[in-house]
Amino acid sequence: MSILTKDYQRQAFADGKLLRIVNWHNTPESQRGVLKAELSWYLDHYVPLLPEDLDRFTDTGEWHLPKPGFIPVFYDSYLNNATVAAPVCDELGLTAWFFPTTAILDVPPEEQSAYAEKHDFSILDEERDQAAYAMTWDDLAVIAKRHVIAAHTANHAAAKDIVTPDDVEREITAPIRALTELTGVAPAAFAFLYGTPPDPATPAGRAVLDSGIRYATTNTAYLRIKD
Repeated sequence: MSILTKDYQRQAFADGKLLRIVNWHNTPESQRGVLKAELSWYLDHYVPLLPEDLDRFTDTGEWHLPKPGFIPVFYDSYLNNATVAAPVCDELGLTAWFFPTTAILDVPPEEQSAYAEKHDFSILDEERDQAAYAMTWDDLAVIAKRHVIAAHTANHAAAKDIVTPDDVEREITAPIRALTELTGVAPAAFAFLYGTPPDPATPAGRAVLDSGIRYATTNTAYLRIKD
């Protein structure tokens, strides 16, 4: 019988044994102060979780932290994640999780607007005059020195659209390989567009489950998928 009964969950919640996931995408300069205030509030009420904290909890079932946990997540390789979000986190001494889509890291700045229209990459009106909208591999390498890097496909792909072996290589295998080469470690987690959990009956889900990555990320949860 699963321990995840309603009574167990109520008691765990009451005891502060819970994980809150907070997701950001664009983090423009105009919102730097807002972002810092939001993260500061979370730091007052929660403890940021690292991969080893998740490992300990999923390995032992014991919550070893003094407060509820939270994971601040920044998605999609926006340049403002490198110029605003990461520096704000650094100022606060906070380790965040970054989920870059890797293909746009190789797109020249002059082609990023056209690419964005086809791949659900939002460009803010206040940033339209910028030369580039996405970070570079060099930017990501700097972020990786202090933060957790996870995988989010190459082209912001949904699991349902990853069907053929070529799709799997392009959207799952190649991004994982590239991020591993960049950081020296396998990505801490994997997320599809829309937060779809990996389904072993689908090519996309099976590829993630077989990748060796330990966690799959939905919009609200981290799923342990590898021992």
